[in-house]
Order: sequence, then C-alpha cells, then structure tokens
Amino acid sequence: MLTEEENERLTQVGPGTPMGDLLRRYWHPVAAVAELEERPTRPMRLLGEDLVIFKCDAGYGLIDRFCAHRLTDLAYGIVEDCTLRCPRHGWAYTDQGICVDQPFEEEMVEVKLKAYRAEAKAGMIWAYIGPERAPLIPDWEPFRWDDALVQVVMAVLPCNWMQCQENSMDGIDMELFEAAFLEASRTGKPPPIPDAEFEYDEFEHGFVVRNSTTGQASGSQTVTKTSLWPNALFSGDSRSCRLEWRVPMDDTTTLNVAWFIDRIAPGKALDPEQRTHYWYAPTREEETGEALKTHLLNQKFAVWLNQAPIVDRTKEHLSVGDEGVVMLRQKLFSQMALVADGGEPKGIIRSEALNNALRLPYTEPVVPEASLEPETTEETGEVSFPFVAGQPDSAAEAYKRVIEGWREATGEASG
Repeated sequence: MLTEEENERLTQVGPGTPMGDLLRRYWHPVAAVAELEERPTRPMRLLGEDLVIFKCDAGYGLIDRFCAHRLTDLAYGIVEDCTLRCPRHGWAYTDQGICVDQPFEEEMVEVKLKAYRAEAKAGMIWAYIGPERAPLIPDWEPFRWDDALVQVVMAVLPCNWMQCQENSMDGIDMELFEAAFLEASRTGKPPPIPDAEFEYDEFEHGFVVRNSTTGQASGSQTVTKTSLWPNALFSGDSRSCRLEWRVPMDDTTTLNVAWFIDRIAPGKALDPEQRTHYWYAPTREEETGEALKTHLLNQKFAVWLNQAPIVDRTKEHLSVGDEGVVMLRQKLFSQMALVADGGEPKGIIRSEALNNALRLPYTEPVVPEASLEPETTEETGEVSFPFVAGQPDSAAEAYKRVIEGWREATGEASG
C-alpha cells in the first residue's frame, strides 16, 4: 500500500514533477515512420506537453504545437524545406523552434518555440524532450534484423502509464488466466490454473522475469518476459518477438506502442514495400463500447480500461506474489531521487561502441504455446494475427505469407 503522495509521485508525469523529470531522460517512440510519409505533420502529446512533429529535408522537427502569434494549431501547417509555416498568418518556424518569417509584419519579432529532438529508428519516430546531452536510442538486437516483417501497432489508452508498466513485473500475467478460463469454457470444468513461482533479476536495462517452477528437474528456469527500463517490455525468441512501450501522453492517457517482428523463413522473401506496416488498434467494440478481448494484448487493455484512469494505490492489499511490482516501484522512487540530486539514472546509453545490437533474453511463455500461435481457419486457410485487433489487409497478407513460409520450411501443420 502506498500513501497518496507516493502514488502521485509514480503517476504524475508533467513538467517539473519527479516522474516527469525521470522519464524525460529517455527516448520514447511516438509514431510510425510511415505516418509522416503519408502526411508530413502530426500532433502529439508527450509527458503532458502538446507538440507537433514534422518531416523535413534534414529529418524531423519537434516543436510546440501552437503558433506563438495567435496560438493556431501548427499540426495543420505547411512544411517548406525544414520549416513549418502556420496556416493562419504564415509565421514559419525551423526545427529548432526559431521563427524565421513573419509575413505582413514591418519588423520581425524575436520568437522561439520550445524545440526537442526527434529521430527515426526501427520504423518508428522517437522523441526526446529532456535536458541535453541526449542519450542514444537503445539499439536492441531485433532492430538489426533485415529479413523480417515489422508491424508497428499503436493504441491510445485512457489510463495512467504506471498501471500498464506494472504488468511487465507481474509474474501472474493476464494471458495465464485468460487461457485458463478459455479452457474452462471449452471443457465445462474449473479453470486449470498451473502452479507458478516467479523470480526477478535486475540487470542493466531492466528486470528479467523467470518462472522458477518450470524446468525444475534440470535446475533451469524459464524466462517469461523482460521488463525494460523504464517503460517497456520484451518477449519472444530469435524468430518472432515484440517490444512494447507504455508512453505517457499525460497523467490519464497512455500511448501503447507495440513493435512486432517476424523473421522470414530461409528461401522465402517479401517485397520491400510489404515488410513494414502500422496501424492504430481499436480497444472497444463499436456497437456496445465494451472493451475488446479478441486478441492477447486487447485482453490486457481491457483490464486497464476497466480500472480508474489513475489507480488509487492507497487502497491496495499487496501479497507475496506482488514482489515484482514492489521492486519496480522501489526502483522508480530511488531513480527519481537520483535525478533530483543531479545523478544519471538507470539504463542511459551514451557509448556508440556499446550500443550495438544489444541482446535481450529470449522467452518461453507461461501460457500454453497454442494460444500464442497464429490461428488458421480450416474453411478458408486464413491465418490470424493473435496479438492485437485491427490488422489491415495488407499487413494480414504479409503476415500470412511469413507464417506459411515457416510452415513450409519446417514442416509444421497448418491448423
């Protein structure tokens, strides 16, 4: 159980707050590269700040969303070389936020908007809105795979980021119960929830979550997932994996960014234009407004959507099984204090030599393997993406080709 003040320290992310100061030391994925290719400007909200990102000749600009003249929304502005021109009176701003043109004014007024860094990596655009010198974006090993299908899936969730990230340190994950209850509905028997005990090992980039009840005969432990510091999750293996970031837009809204990569089987190929896809995932049923539970990540979203926007942790009754959640909170409190004292927090990467295909521990899921496998409809042969709803037809076709390629290469059954 936390005090009200402790809960506020964990959940408030705006400028000048302890958590906001900590999270501003890291890069955050905020959009897909393909979004800015379709339209060169995009509004965004990050850590309580309203910004606009725009694609220019030199890369990307990230500045205050509203023009300093009459507070017009620059998300509707016009990109010219590496400036963004206001659609109302034509004031133009560079990617450094400097106003370089003020039509109809006899004398230029010196104006500068807030400006931050934005870079592209792994099919995503990343934002850094903290103090200089900016660290490097982590170069996770899967980012280097070039023989793969990449899907960037975003979902806007009306809840605080912390209740999402705490799930990365919850050994008894929601998939475990969902799989158990699905089996119970099929058999009519009580849900067969397996025994599981978890251990949490801290390392440079987060915490490794291990199931200590599996592999006991051999003395080994199964890695079930990795909680990446400060607000991400890794799960998967050398053929198929995902990273998720819980990006705080503000205190009550989170952008969940899921990055899926599936390697292409040897001897198979996808055209370059088929290799990267993005979409915004639906989270509720259109007709009823109920939270979607059709896919694995949507089942997680459903739990968070049915909680308060900010969970009142003063009312909790934690148990031994919440060890991982307690560890995460304690680490966040200590890192906020470290930043307040002028120190450098956990997981910051500054060396180009060390930031090279960073390895992460591959995982084995606690839930039955079948629940994570792509489903195949017998009548149509349609391969279903099991993780997130809303997959576009183009992504579904590419995913189907990748899965069928592996089935042909390995002799796996198609149903």
